[in-house]
Amino acid sequence: MGSGKSAAGEKLAALLGWEFIDLDSYIEGKIGRSPELIIAQDGETRFRAIEAEALRDVLVMHQLTGENLILALGGGTIMTRPLRRLILEQTCCVYLKTSEEELRRRRPEGGRWDPERLPVYEQAALTVITDGKTPQEVAEDIRLRLIENKTV
Repeated sequence: MGSGKSAAGEKLAALLGWEFIDLDSYIEGKIGRSPELIIAQDGETRFRAIEAEALRDVLVMHQLTGENLILALGGGTIMTRPLRRLILEQTCCVYLKTSEEELRRRRPEGGRWDPERLPVYEQAALTVITDGKTPQEVAEDIRLRLIENKTV
Protein backbone atom coordinates (compact mmCIF):
# COMPACT_ATOMS: atom_id res chain seq x y z
CA MET A 1 0.00 0.00 0.00
CA GLY A 2 1.40 3.35 -1.01
CA SER A 3 3.78 2.27 -3.78
CA GLY A 4 1.55 3.95 -6.37
CA LYS A 5 0.29 0.83 -8.17
CA SER A 6 -3.10 2.26 -9.05
CA ALA A 7 -1.98 5.80 -9.87
CA ALA A 8 1.00 4.72 -11.97
CA GLY A 9 -1.04 1.92 -13.55
CA GLU A 10 -3.71 4.36 -14.73
CA LYS A 11 -1.04 6.68 -16.17
CA LEU A 12 0.73 3.78 -17.90
CA ALA A 13 -2.51 2.50 -19.41
CA ALA A 14 -3.20 6.00 -20.76
CA LEU A 15 0.32 6.23 -22.25
CA LEU A 16 -0.07 2.86 -23.99
CA GLY A 17 -3.77 3.16 -24.89
CA TRP A 18 -4.53 -0.01 -22.92
CA GLU A 19 -7.27 -0.86 -20.46
CA PHE A 20 -6.56 -0.42 -16.76
CA ILE A 21 -8.04 -2.55 -13.98
CA ASP A 22 -7.29 -2.27 -10.27
CA LEU A 23 -7.99 -5.77 -8.97
CA ASP A 24 -9.20 -4.52 -5.58
CA SER A 25 -11.69 -2.17 -7.30
CA TYR A 26 -12.76 -5.00 -9.61
CA ILE A 27 -13.44 -7.20 -6.58
CA GLU A 28 -15.36 -4.42 -4.86
CA GLY A 29 -17.51 -3.94 -7.97
CA LYS A 30 -18.14 -7.66 -8.27
CA ILE A 31 -18.76 -8.45 -4.59
CA GLY A 32 -20.11 -5.10 -3.41
CA ARG A 33 -17.65 -4.83 -0.52
CA SER A 34 -14.11 -3.51 -0.27
CA PRO A 35 -11.24 -5.96 0.26
CA GLU A 36 -10.78 -4.53 3.77
CA LEU A 37 -14.44 -5.19 4.60
CA ILE A 38 -14.32 -8.70 3.12
CA ILE A 39 -11.27 -9.48 5.26
CA ALA A 40 -12.89 -7.97 8.37
CA GLN A 41 -16.17 -9.85 7.88
CA ASP A 42 -15.10 -13.11 6.24
CA GLY A 43 -11.38 -13.41 6.98
CA GLU A 44 -8.28 -13.19 4.85
CA THR A 45 -8.55 -16.78 3.60
CA ARG A 46 -11.95 -16.05 2.05
CA PHE A 47 -10.68 -12.80 0.57
CA ARG A 48 -7.70 -14.58 -1.02
CA ALA A 49 -10.07 -17.10 -2.62
CA ILE A 50 -12.19 -14.27 -4.05
CA GLU A 51 -9.04 -12.49 -5.20
CA ALA A 52 -7.77 -15.63 -6.96
CA GLU A 53 -11.05 -16.08 -8.80
CA ALA A 54 -11.12 -12.41 -9.80
CA LEU A 55 -7.55 -12.51 -11.11
CA ARG A 56 -8.24 -15.61 -13.19
CA ASP A 57 -11.45 -14.03 -14.54
CA VAL A 58 -9.65 -10.86 -15.61
CA LEU A 59 -6.73 -12.69 -17.22
CA VAL A 60 -8.94 -15.16 -19.09
CA MET A 61 -11.22 -12.35 -20.28
CA HIS A 62 -8.26 -10.45 -21.72
CA GLN A 63 -6.71 -13.54 -23.27
CA LEU A 64 -9.98 -14.26 -25.04
CA THR A 65 -10.45 -10.70 -26.30
CA GLY A 66 -6.79 -10.14 -27.09
CA GLU A 67 -6.97 -6.73 -25.42
CA ASN A 68 -3.88 -5.42 -23.68
CA LEU A 69 -4.21 -4.67 -20.00
CA ILE A 70 -2.46 -2.91 -17.16
CA LEU A 71 -3.52 -4.65 -13.96
CA ALA A 72 -2.78 -3.26 -10.49
CA LEU A 73 -2.62 -6.04 -7.92
CA GLY A 74 -2.82 -5.84 -4.16
CA GLY A 75 0.52 -6.39 -2.44
CA GLY A 76 -0.52 -9.81 -1.13
CA THR A 77 -1.83 -11.21 -4.41
CA ILE A 78 1.51 -12.54 -5.58
CA MET A 79 2.14 -14.16 -2.19
CA THR A 80 -0.39 -16.92 -2.98
CA ARG A 81 1.77 -19.58 -4.65
CA PRO A 82 -0.58 -20.60 -7.53
CA LEU A 83 -1.29 -16.93 -8.30
CA ARG A 84 2.42 -16.12 -8.18
CA ARG A 85 3.07 -18.72 -10.83
CA LEU A 86 0.21 -17.40 -12.96
CA ILE A 87 1.41 -13.79 -12.61
CA LEU A 88 5.07 -14.51 -13.29
CA GLU A 89 4.42 -16.85 -16.22
CA GLN A 90 1.51 -15.14 -17.97
CA THR A 91 2.17 -11.44 -17.41
CA CYS A 92 4.99 -8.96 -17.45
CA CYS A 93 5.04 -8.32 -13.73
CA VAL A 94 6.43 -4.97 -12.56
CA TYR A 95 7.55 -4.46 -8.97
CA LEU A 96 7.18 -0.86 -7.83
CA LYS A 97 9.96 -0.75 -5.26
CA THR A 98 9.35 1.87 -2.61
CA SER A 99 11.43 2.44 0.50
CA GLU A 100 9.91 2.23 3.94
CA GLU A 101 10.65 5.92 4.47
CA GLU A 102 8.85 6.88 1.26
CA LEU A 103 5.84 4.73 2.20
CA ARG A 104 5.63 6.50 5.56
CA ARG A 105 5.82 9.87 3.79
CA ARG A 106 3.08 8.94 1.31
CA ARG A 107 0.80 7.22 3.81
CA PRO A 108 1.44 8.56 7.31
CA GLU A 109 -1.70 6.72 8.49
CA GLY A 110 -0.12 3.37 7.80
CA GLY A 111 1.79 2.47 4.68
CA ARG A 112 3.03 -1.09 4.95
CA TRP A 113 6.48 -2.37 4.11
CA ASP A 114 6.76 -6.12 4.54
CA PRO A 115 10.33 -7.54 4.30
CA GLU A 116 8.95 -11.10 4.00
CA ARG A 117 7.43 -10.17 0.64
CA LEU A 118 10.61 -8.71 -0.87
CA PRO A 119 12.12 -11.97 -2.22
CA VAL A 120 8.84 -12.70 -4.00
CA TYR A 121 8.44 -9.15 -5.34
CA GLU A 122 12.00 -9.28 -6.65
CA GLN A 123 11.02 -12.16 -8.98
CA ALA A 124 9.13 -9.64 -11.14
CA ALA A 125 10.31 -9.16 -14.71
CA LEU A 126 10.89 -5.45 -14.07
CA THR A 127 11.69 -3.48 -10.93
CA VAL A 128 11.07 0.26 -10.91
CA ILE A 129 12.10 2.44 -7.97
CA THR A 130 9.33 4.90 -7.15
CA ASP A 131 10.97 7.02 -4.44
CA GLY A 132 10.73 10.72 -5.27
CA LYS A 133 8.81 10.10 -8.51
CA THR A 134 5.32 11.13 -9.51
CA PRO A 135 2.93 8.46 -10.86
CA GLN A 136 3.47 9.94 -14.34
CA GLU A 137 7.25 9.58 -14.02
CA VAL A 138 6.88 6.00 -12.81
CA ALA A 139 4.55 5.22 -15.74
CA GLU A 140 6.98 6.74 -18.25
CA ASP A 141 9.85 4.77 -16.71
CA ILE A 142 7.87 1.52 -17.02
CA ARG A 143 6.84 2.32 -20.61
CA LEU A 144 10.45 2.92 -21.64
CA ARG A 145 11.60 -0.27 -19.93
CA LEU A 146 8.84 -2.27 -21.64
CA ILE A 147 9.90 -0.88 -25.01
CA GLU A 148 13.57 -1.66 -24.29
CA ASN A 149 12.62 -5.24 -23.41
CA LYS A 150 10.36 -5.46 -26.49
CA THR A 151 7.43 -6.32 -24.24
CA VAL A 152 5.11 -3.85 -26.00
